[in-house]
Amino acid sequence: MIKYKMMKKIFSLQLMLAVVLSVSAQQHKTQVDFGYSFAEPYRLTICMPNSSNKTILESFSDHFMVRWTYLSCKDDKEPGVLIQHGLPWKVNFRAQVDTTYMKGRHWSRIDDWIPAFDYEWFTDNVSVKAKIVASDKGDVLIFTATNNDNAPHKINIDASVWNNVVNMKWLDRDYPYSVITPVATERGDRLVLLDPEPAKEMPNGLSHINIVFDLAPNASDSHMLVRPYNAFKVDLQQMFATDWKTEAEKGISTWKELIGKAPVLILPDAKINNAFKACLSDIFVMREEQGDGKMGGLDGTDLYRSSNSFEPNFQAMSLCRLGYYKEAKENIMFSLQFQDKDGDWNDPEQWTRLMWASSGYKSYYIKQYYLQTHDTTFLREQFPRMLASSRWSWKQRERTKRQNNPDTPEWGLMPRGMGDCGLKDGDDLIGVFYPHNFLHCMGLEVNAWAAKELGRNDVYKELYDNYKDLYDCINKSLKVGVIHEADGTEWIPGTPNKTSGSRWGVAEAVYPANIIDKNSPLAIGTMKRLQNDISEGGLPLNLGWMKGGLWVAIALDAMAYVDILQGNADQAASYLYAVINHGTPLYSWCEERLPEKGATVTSGDRQHAWTPICITRFVRDMLVMEDEDDNSLWLTRAVPRWWYSVGEKIGVKEMTTAFGKVSYNIERTKADKLRFSISLKDYDKTHPIKLQLRLPEKTKGGISTSAVKGAKVKVEKDCLTIVPKSDLITGTVNL
Repeated sequence: MIKYKMMKKIFSLQLMLAVVLSVSAQQHKTQVDFGYSFAEPYRLTICMPNSSNKTILESFSDHFMVRWTYLSCKDDKEPGVLIQHGLPWKVNFRAQVDTTYMKGRHWSRIDDWIPAFDYEWFTDNVSVKAKIVASDKGDVLIFTATNNDNAPHKINIDASVWNNVVNMKWLDRDYPYSVITPVATERGDRLVLLDPEPAKEMPNGLSHINIVFDLAPNASDSHMLVRPYNAFKVDLQQMFATDWKTEAEKGISTWKELIGKAPVLILPDAKINNAFKACLSDIFVMREEQGDGKMGGLDGTDLYRSSNSFEPNFQAMSLCRLGYYKEAKENIMFSLQFQDKDGDWNDPEQWTRLMWASSGYKSYYIKQYYLQTHDTTFLREQFPRMLASSRWSWKQRERTKRQNNPDTPEWGLMPRGMGDCGLKDGDDLIGVFYPHNFLHCMGLEVNAWAAKELGRNDVYKELYDNYKDLYDCINKSLKVGVIHEADGTEWIPGTPNKTSGSRWGVAEAVYPANIIDKNSPLAIGTMKRLQNDISEGGLPLNLGWMKGGLWVAIALDAMAYVDILQGNADQAASYLYAVINHGTPLYSWCEERLPEKGATVTSGDRQHAWTPICITRFVRDMLVMEDEDDNSLWLTRAVPRWWYSVGEKIGVKEMTTAFGKVSYNIERTKADKLRFSISLKDYDKTHPIKLQLRLPEKTKGGISTSAVKGAKVKVEKDCLTIVPKSDLITGTVNL
């Protein structure tokens, strides 16, 4: 009896402990709440995929604006050059019930991820919903007013064009339609904005179109406006005859079909899934035909609506890892063409001139594309450019050896160049910058790898020696150019021996450039320095141009990956939520900003490409990530720990990897058990799989497996190393 009571007491304590652990896990359940959004306006660009007709929506608490330009990258005669088209056209939309202007209650993407716009005005008893969808012919604006009151109400939606225009109905009272045309700022016959239905009332003024609803009690009604892309007065009858509702439906279905080609994610957090799809969509928003007829990626939707060798190549990496090989190749090929006759591959006539990382990124993404597609023809076709780039690089560094004393940190590095990203040599934007040398060296290593991969023994030693020379020069420079702290730690600055400028790119020395070992004191000290000043919202400060500011995307760039490599995946996972919560509910991010909630100070493009690229890439990699060191594949390597709570499921369907496609499902069925299944029908089974169990609590008695079929499994702490033996692997993990 005493033994029974003791066992019962022990069981009770164990149960209490399990409850405490469960509550503790739930307490760490991070949420997407956009709690650190910057100030209005919240921006969203809508268009058809890869379209040159882009429309920017800006939402405020009581109105929204529609903005655009009729220019596009197709008009740019110098591809790859930063050309700013501006947004000269603007329409302001407000809603009024009786005599009262309405407030905005909600604005989001349609379905919370499609690049299409939902906005809602409201009073106590009346609501007006605006839905704006891009189509092949124009933007379709659908307004639906609902009267939930027992009394009638009059709702007026006022569209005011802020430009030198006139409504044909205002000009000619007998004109049957409300059609806005330019007066002096464009072709006078261009159709700027129109109501496809006959006008019932006069507009409020010469530049206005008005929609008026006289709603009986508990009634609802809808009406549409259209912003044609490239239509003129001769097209009016065609505009009136078009079924715009069907056009809008086609626009939505086009996006669903395109993003439906991506691997399916099974996540405990629907908001993260929506963020992933929204960010993937925006990669297609930020692509369009360039002035030379080629398709290229963009760096932003307004200020940076141009292509260079940074963001578009980052886009290519995300696209490639998700199976969009054609689009990835297009992005890469556009940037590869910019090379001087002397071999300079750093965009000598384009946007990123003097940024030595440019050629490094080009070589790196050639390799990444090849690893995913195994397209040997593509690699062979690009190799002459890689060879010429390495030979040009050698000449530049021979010059810096002649110009500098061998004891100086600049000896043998790339010459003075443009840092960008806030990198400065004192107050000088031109200098010798470590991040650009790291990435340039990475490119030289890839060039040597390509020679070996292609069997080009005639030039392999030359290319390897070239890479090794810069590698050795960098490591020699770091011995005298790093910053030493009083506590004995040391860290890499942007410029040798100087703390001026930003900290952008110094983590690249560990990943992806592999210049210093991930566990070296310098790598550990550098990451400590990068992450010793964290904002209230959980992001590192001073990574870009703005002093005391946030370049939100960079937390999920190389930094998060170095955290993962150093065994600090918890930090990397925390950055995912922090980055999303520093965006807007439209899943859009400015380039840089101050760190406080509702920050009014921002810089760069207000819808910048880097953040959606990083989110797309990180979400994929935290679920499925290749390890080039041992040719293995990690599963759930950096997912948030609460995703492994009891009752949660994690999985992917048909995820493209360098080793073939993989699908898996993981379900935590009980506090002490989880089940997993892995499908490897199209996977090269010579590559082992590492399933990282990101449990929210420590196990009491360790981890073991049972009922495993289709593989051999080795358990090491919280990781299962799985050696596949068949197309389907199933098993149970005992916790």
